[in-house]
Amino acid sequence: MIKKRFFITLMGVLSAASPAAAQSAGAFMTNPAFQDPAPTSCISTFDMQHCAAHELRVADAAMSARYSALRARLKLAARQKLLAEQRAWLKSRDRTCIAKGDRYRGGTMAGVVTTQCWVDVTKARARALAARG
Repeated sequence: MIKKRFFITLMGVLSAASPAAAQSAGAFMTNPAFQDPAPTSCISTFDMQHCAAHELRVADAAMSARYSALRARLKLAARQKLLAEQRAWLKSRDRTCIAKGDRYRGGTMAGVVTTQCWVDVTKARARALAARG
């Protein structure tokens, strides 16, 4: 009975930890299975995702800081335009990265590919926002 309960709990955690199940980088970053601190080594697939979740939180915080700094310098109409752009970018990030991970659907690397894409795209967005001012 204990083994069965453990197995059911483990399956629930692993399915919740999957980026495909999260459907968004935001949901993935806040998944309780991947809370800080990050593992000291990222060797297993689960640890790779945990490390990527930590890296994504760091990248997202940097991107958000650059977004806020840019937004503070803009007038109302430009702020509204930036907000619409950011919302569109967030949707595009999720759609693009989930599609990349889907190429490996059924394999253990699907989640790793998705999460690393989220990290890379978020860092690129931070650089793009910084370049604007």
